[in-house]
Parts: sequence; structure tokens; C-alpha cells
Amino acid sequence: MGRQLAVGVHARAAALAALLGAVCFAGTARAQSEDGLDSDQDDSPAADKQAKDEQAQGDKTPGEKDMLPEAPPEAADDNSPLEKDGKAHKFIGLRLRNVIVPKFMINLFADGGASVNVFMIGPEFTSRKNGLEIDLAVSYADYSMDPFLFKGKNDDQFAWEMVSSDMKLVYFTSDLLFDVPIDEKGRFSFLVGAGVGIGVVFGNLYRAQAYPGGAGSNPSPDDVRAWNKCSGAGGPYCDASNNHYGDYDEPSWVNGGSKPSVFPWISFPQVSFRYKPIKQLQTRLDAGFSITGFFMGLSVGYGL
Repeated sequence: MGRQLAVGVHARAAALAALLGAVCFAGTARAQSEDGLDSDQDDSPAADKQAKDEQAQGDKTPGEKDMLPEAPPEAADDNSPLEKDGKAHKFIGLRLRNVIVPKFMINLFADGGASVNVFMIGPEFTSRKNGLEIDLAVSYADYSMDPFLFKGKNDDQFAWEMVSSDMKLVYFTSDLLFDVPIDEKGRFSFLVGAGVGIGVVFGNLYRAQAYPGGAGSNPSPDDVRAWNKCSGAGGPYCDASNNHYGDYDEPSWVNGGSKPSVFPWISFPQVSFRYKPIKQLQTRLDAGFSITGFFMGLSVGYGL
């Protein structure tokens, strides 16, 4: 009886111990589960933020992450007039000039004469490199002249001749000019230099001995309307020193006459003002002095 009671007591004690252990284990497991859940809930926003930052930074190294993005290069202006050193810039265009042959220049070598305007026009090719400009041109020049009185400087007062012309020339010229920039953008500049060339002569040069129109009159050689052409030899004004009568046409050099077959072109100095609004267009105002007189002109060129 006592033994059975002891066994029963031990059995109850063991059952109670087992029950207490189960309760304690369940409480611990529940606490750990709640702690883990809370930890996951607290760490989730931080983990999301870190993932987004890493995605934004990509695979860059730490040094690259701190670098600011470089600004994109400025687009080149295709229409900028500024010309680069070491590069040839070429233009094709048209040239127009007016050559003024003043009477005072004629009177340096002869008496009489008249001021004459000679218009020249033709294509022009320009090449520019490192501030040096070369202009090649073919120009048509009209040397037509109305009648005027003319004689040599050492001839006597009876040697007057009436001269007129319908001569034309084709000039082949080259100008060498040095560029002096005015602004930094390449729009404005001065050009200084000289030009040379040769002209081929066409047309006729008429000359005839002349005499005063009124009997006993002594008209001025500047008034060509008061003079007449000699039709033949007779009198002091119409002598037999040559056969320059009526509509006499002076032969060229190759035919033994005094009319030139070719004529030189030399200009010095020559000064130009250049305006280049855009890369593809340039304009130029020219002025200078040539062996035939003063000239001024305009040229326009398109970039090749």
C-alpha cells in the first residue's frame, strides 16, 4: 500500500514536470517567433532602401559613384565664319570693277585725252589659308571711248588727232592679299596686297588727223565738236606725215601698228574690306591703283 502510494506520487510529480516543461517551451518558442517577426518587420524598409540605392548607382566603383556626370559637348556651328588655321578655304564667285582712267594721268605723257571709265566683270576663284588669300579672275573689260583730241607731248600744235575706240580686253589676273582680322569671330577683316595679270586686246582703235572746224578759229582741244577729221593731205593740220585720214583703223602690233595686242595689268597697292556673314558666303570691297588708273569694285563668293 505504501509502495503503491510512493509510485503514484512519483508518477504525479513526473507528469507535473512534463507539463511545466511543455508550457515553458511553448512560451519560449512563441517569444522567439514574435521577436523574429518584429525584427523582419523593422529591417524590411531599410533593406528596400538599400536595394534601390544600389540599383541607382549600378555597378560603378566607389570613386565613380562620387563623380558628377560630364556636361555634353557643345554642338559645332556649321555656319560659323571663323576659318581654321592650316585648312584651305575656297570660294567661287563674281567680280565687278570700275577702272577710272583720269585725264591728268594721260596728260603726264600726252596732251588732250579725256577721263574714261572702264567696267570689268567676270568670274573669280578664291583660296584662303593661314591669313593669305589668292584671287584668280578672268575679267571682260570694255575700253570703248567716244572721240577726243590727242597728240604727243613733244608734237607741235598742228599734230592733233581725233581718237576713238571700241576695244575690248579679256584680263587674266591674280591678286595676292594678306588678311588683317578685325574681330575674333572671323566676320570682318582688311586685306592688303597687289595684283598682276595680262589682257588680250580685241576691237578697233580709230585715229585721224583733225583740223579746227571754223576758218581762222582756234578752238580748244577739249571741245571735240569744234574739230573735223582730215579726209586727206592739205594744210598745216592735215599733212602727209602719215595716212591717218577719215575712219583710219590703227593696226595691231603684229600688223606693224601701234595698237597693243596684249596689255599688262599691275595693281599696287590694293586694299579690300572683307565681310563674311556665314561660312558659305563672303563679300569684298576692293580699291586700289593700277597702271591704267584707280579702281574700285565688289566681289561675292560662295564657299566650296
